[in-house]
Amino acid sequence: MTVLTRRRALASGLAACMAPAVPSFTRAATPVLAPLKWAPRTRQVIENLIATHGTTSSDARNNPARRPYAVFDWDNTCIAGDCEETLLHYTASRFLFAMPPHVFAQATALDVPARIFDGEFRTVDGRRVRFADLHADLCADHATLAARQGTPAADDPVLLSLRSKLVFAYDAINATCDGDVACRWIIRLLAGYDASGLAALARASNAWHLGQGIGRETWITPASRPGRAGIVARPIQTGLRLTPEIAELQAALRGAGIEVYVCSASLEEVVAVFATDPDYGYGLPRANILGVRMQWPGGRLGLHGAAHWPVTYRTGKVRAIREALVRRHGQGPLLVCGDSSGDAAMLSTFADTELGLIVNRLLPGPIGTLSAQAIAQMSLPNPRFVLQGRDDNTGEWRPSEQSIPMGHTLPQLSGPVPA
Repeated sequence: MTVLTRRRALASGLAACMAPAVPSFTRAATPVLAPLKWAPRTRQVIENLIATHGTTSSDARNNPARRPYAVFDWDNTCIAGDCEETLLHYTASRFLFAMPPHVFAQATALDVPARIFDGEFRTVDGRRVRFADLHADLCADHATLAARQGTPAADDPVLLSLRSKLVFAYDAINATCDGDVACRWIIRLLAGYDASGLAALARASNAWHLGQGIGRETWITPASRPGRAGIVARPIQTGLRLTPEIAELQAALRGAGIEVYVCSASLEEVVAVFATDPDYGYGLPRANILGVRMQWPGGRLGLHGAAHWPVTYRTGKVRAIREALVRRHGQGPLLVCGDSSGDAAMLSTFADTELGLIVNRLLPGPIGTLSAQAIAQMSLPNPRFVLQGRDDNTGEWRPSEQSIPMGHTLPQLSGPVPA
């Protein structure tokens, strides 16, 4: 029995007790999805979609060259958590970088504009942080650890300084720079690995984080090593969780002749380790995984993006789908699934998309706008968008469109999340 099978059995039993009454509307002739922890109406809308467009439907029989397909975001959609961010945490906490100090210095400075961070990105005593000072501290910490023999102790002040400033830098860049910059910045921290080494690292990180509790902890610079930037602190989310509902949906789609693809803003090779592994329940073909692509000089991950391929974030996801999938299938995706504003463009752009499934993380911005449309359409038999609730305290779905924010106990349908 796989990890996912055990979780599915538990989820099915709980869902039978927790499922609320379902609004009345036309059901698919034959249910194809177990209740698990689906919001009942959301599940039925998807079952109707599969019944209408699967291999037994008239449009599929009449247009074999134009078989429909679905596109899924990966992080916080197919799983709970972010496998690339947790990989950063895993690598930084164990000093598993594969590049020498001079390459690390180049990787962490490339494309980042000179700036002084503001707002929440200040030192613990309220001082503003210059990226130049932060970068100098990162390089000093990395060089110090690289010069030593063996793995540093978990409580080594230099290691704690490096990891606190890495997550601070990533969060600050992600919040204040163009999204493409942040997407490639975190990936460059893996430079120097060959494909097999990177896959082994990602697999170890996934396994470790699946065994950890879902929650938050704070990484803070030790007082003994303030460096030039000062003492900084950032919260990180711990743990990853499988989503059996998504794995079963993907299997049902493929069984009905609807192809399944992933389009992620993470490095394609990192996502593929998770998404193609049948032990986790997904088992998708490697060719169906689209993500950020990089150059691999000499067979090792480099610092520069692959030529003629977009950064698969926001509108870059739309470009990738058009280039790789619309050309192949002759049409846009039938179903798109996502959770954040990074997915809003691919959820809403294609005229052929009949349904957008949104994992309801109660987020503002463009995804909040689409979530509001889903709420407004909750009484319609054929909505354009549907919501699926999740309990962020456990990483598991809820049999409702409402979600429970981390640190809270009461479900809510829309944001903002209470402080």
